[in-house]
Amino acid sequence: MNISSVPKPKGEKGFILISTYLLASVMVVVASSAYIKAVYESRHVDREMARVRSHYAAEAGIQSALAQVGTNAYTGFINTNTISVANFQSTGGQAVGSYTVTMNYPNQADWVIVTSSATVDGATRNMEGRIFLDSNLSKYMMYINLTNLYVGNNAKFGYSDGTNPQGVPANSADRMAMYFTGNWVSQGSNVDVWGDLNAQLGVQGDSTNRIHGDAYPGNFATDANGSVTSTGITGGMTVTDGFSDDTDRSGDGQITSADAPDIHDLTSTGGGDSHKTETLTPIDHNFYQTNNNIPAFGSTTQNRFLKFEESGDHTQIKEYTSATFSTEKAIYELPSSAIVYVKGDAYVKGQVKGRVSLVSSNSIYVDGDMTYSGGSPYSADATHSAAFLAKSKVYLRPDTVKVSGILYAENTNSSSNPVDASYNLSGNQVYSKTKLRTYGNIIANGQPNTSIYQDRIFGYDKNLKKYRPPGIPVQPLLMTVRES
Repeated sequence: MNISSVPKPKGEKGFILISTYLLASVMVVVASSAYIKAVYESRHVDREMARVRSHYAAEAGIQSALAQVGTNAYTGFINTNTISVANFQSTGGQAVGSYTVTMNYPNQADWVIVTSSATVDGATRNMEGRIFLDSNLSKYMMYINLTNLYVGNNAKFGYSDGTNPQGVPANSADRMAMYFTGNWVSQGSNVDVWGDLNAQLGVQGDSTNRIHGDAYPGNFATDANGSVTSTGITGGMTVTDGFSDDTDRSGDGQITSADAPDIHDLTSTGGGDSHKTETLTPIDHNFYQTNNNIPAFGSTTQNRFLKFEESGDHTQIKEYTSATFSTEKAIYELPSSAIVYVKGDAYVKGQVKGRVSLVSSNSIYVDGDMTYSGGSPYSADATHSAAFLAKSKVYLRPDTVKVSGILYAENTNSSSNPVDASYNLSGNQVYSKTKLRTYGNIIANGQPNTSIYQDRIFGYDKNLKKYRPPGIPVQPLLMTVRES
C-alpha cells in the first residue's frame, strides 16, 4: 500500500502552511536585521573613515604651517597668515576634504601656536601644534667655525650655579652649551667649562682643564657591542656633570670609566644620546637693509659712531661725528623692536632698552660697555635683548669692557681673528688688557683673539634662546601635536 497516497487531514495541511509562513517571516526578519546591521556598520565604517581622513587632513594643515613658518624665518618676521585649503587632495589626486590653519606668535617668543581644523564628509577634527623656533646664533654661548679652536690660560666659560654637584643643572636645556666645528684644544691651564661642549672632531686638555657638564666629540666611537673604543677626549681633561644618569654601554651591570660617563657622540643626524651637527646661517644683508628702522644708515657707505641710550620703553641712538664720541650729529628714536643696518663700519657703546639688532656691512667696533638698561643689565628678557652682527669682524677695544647679547663675526674676509681684542680705543695695537666680561653669545668663523684680556669670563644667558632680538634667523621644530 502506498502511504503517500493516503489523504492528509485538513488540520495537518493548515499546520504546514502556517509553519511555512512563520519560517518565511523569520527569514525576512533575520535578513532585514542583517541588512540593517550591514547598513549601520557600513555607515559606521564610513564615519570612521571620515574621522581618520579628517585627522590626516588636520595633520596636513599642521605640516603646511611648519613649511610656511620655515620659509625665510626670522625672529619677529614669522609668517602667521591663515592657511585655507578648500579642496585637500590625497596623493592619488582624490578630493578628501578641507582644512583651515590659524597661527599665533605670542610676544615674539620662541614658539608659534598652530590650530588646524579639517572637515571630511561632515566629520571635523581640530588639532593644535606648537612649533618651536631654534637658532644656533642664540642657543650656544660660543659657536666657532674653525678646524682648531685654541684656548689659553685661566679662561672661564659659564660659571657655577653654586647649587648642583658640579654647578650645572640636571636639565641640559638649562645648561650653558658651546659648539665647535673642529677640535677644541686647551693649550693653557686652569680652564673651566660649566656646561656642555660639542666638538665635531675632538677635545684636548690636560688635567687642570675641567668640563663641568657633558662632552659631545665627533671622534667618540663604539664597537658593535656598544663598548667605547674612543672617547674623543685626550690629554687627561676631566668631564663630569655630577649626576648618576649615565649609560652602561658595555652591558656588564655597572657603570665604570670604560663606559665613558658624561661623554657622548656628535653625529650628522643625532638621535639617542648623541647630538646633531649644525652649520651657521650667513647674514642676509638684503633682509636687514629692507627692514632697517634707520634707512639713512643703509643708503650710502659711511662709518657710524653710535651711542645707545634708554628712552622710555625703547632705545634712542645718538650719532656722533667720530670715534671720540664728542660731537653729536643726530638723534634717532627706535621702536621697541628694531633693526639697525649700517652700510659701513659701526662703532658702538651704551645701553639697550627694548629688542635691537644692529647689523654692519663691514665691521663692528665695541668702544665701551654695551649692556642692557634697567635692573638686569646682563640678562635678556621680554623688555630687552640685543645682537651685533658683522659681515667682517668684531673689535673689542676698551681695556675693560662688558658686552651683553649676541656677537656674530661672519668674517667674509677670512681674517685670522674675526673677534679681535688686540687694538685699543686709539687704534693702536696692544698686547695686554685688563678685563673682559661677555653675557651672551659669541659666534665666529675663525679663531677669536681675546686672550689679551688677563681676566676674562664668558657668561651664558639662557634667556637669549627665548627673548631673541628681531631678525635672528631661526629653524622651526614641530615638538608637540594634540587633538583639541
